[in-house]
Amino acid sequence: MKDIIDKSINLGLGIAATTKEKVENLVDELIAKGQLEKQEKSEAVKVILNKLEKSETEFKEKTKAVVNETLDNIGFATKKDVNNLKETIADLQKKISF
Repeated sequence: MKDIIDKSINLGLGIAATTKEKVENLVDELIAKGQLEKQEKSEAVKVILNKLEKSETEFKEKTKAVVNETLDNIGFATKKDVNNLKETIADLQKKISF
């Protein structure tokens, strides 16, 4: 069953576009083709959706890492950098006003 599930995910089920209904339709097709038993439907749908969710999370994490690395490489100021500068400016303004 694991091979069939892995193949189904790799056959073009887009992470963001895949809905529970689409997964259920895919599993119904596998049942109709005799590649999956009817009593395995619920478990197969659950496993596929869980794998898709995990893939989506991993994709987001990798994308975020690439974006952050790119911003670091070009010297782009982060929100944290800007906030640190604001604090420094506020501290300097306090010192000057005394």
